[in-house]
Amino acid sequence: MKPRQCWSVLEDRAKQKVSQVQADIVRARTLLETLNASYKRLQFLYEEYRAQGADADAITYGMQDAMNHRQFMSQLMTLSERVVQDIEKATIALNALHKKMIEAEGERLKMKTLDEQEILAFQLKNRKREQRSMDELGVSQFNRIDRS
Repeated sequence: MKPRQCWSVLEDRAKQKVSQVQADIVRARTLLETLNASYKRLQFLYEEYRAQGADADAITYGMQDAMNHRQFMSQLMTLSERVVQDIEKATIALNALHKKMIEAEGERLKMKTLDEQEILAFQLKNRKREQRSMDELGVSQFNRIDRS
């Protein structure tokens, strides 16, 4: 006779869920790092272009160049704002994944505990059964000796 395997199967499923959430967290962190790097690049580009614009004031360009310069800076700011929004969304998603990870880990620990309890209960039941058999054997041997 063997202990029931239901808890170990559920523990394995919980482990798979934990692994899946860990992989999702890694992907979310990678995305967040990429977004942060993009934001830094955009900020650097904006500052660099703004500095060029300040230098360009000394050398006057045509009206079209000035408008193109302002339009490009406006586009950089719009992109920066969009990246900031994406960073906020990615941060919220990462926090949600951390909560999901805590829940999945709790579920895994619960299944592991239930599996261990099942094994201990099975072992206890086997020890009691063996003890009963030993007691019966001892009583039967005692009764044989007593009759002789």
